[in-house]
Amino acid sequence: MKTTLITGAAGFIGSNIAQALVSDNKIIGFDNVNDYYDVNLKEYRLSQLESHDNFTFIKGDLADKQAVDSIFEQYKPDIVVNLAAQAGVRYSIDNPQAYIDSNLIGFFNILEACNRLVPGT
Repeated sequence: MKTTLITGAAGFIGSNIAQALVSDNKIIGFDNVNDYYDVNLKEYRLSQLESHDNFTFIKGDLADKQAVDSIFEQYKPDIVVNLAAQAGVRYSIDNPQAYIDSNLIGFFNILEACNRLVPGT
């Protein structure tokens, strides 16, 4: 059984990918569950996934390098599906730092963690 890390696991695409893979894979879902979209909907999606023994949810932010590194050290994912991002074009005009933190720094942290990880060790 492979371990798959899915960032953005509470979102529409992330939760559906997790649902499709959870019966044959150990899924580590990672999401900050921010309130840009309906938090209740995100929590509902996560509750559906948490009914599976193969699903583990971790609430956190990709911009937190220590949190990302900790997940990679603890779970050693074989596959990483990075779907986490701050959404919304209009929001980016008023809140550019949120996009820099999530979409650039967060993605950089994922890439660096992947670079340090050798699957199967």
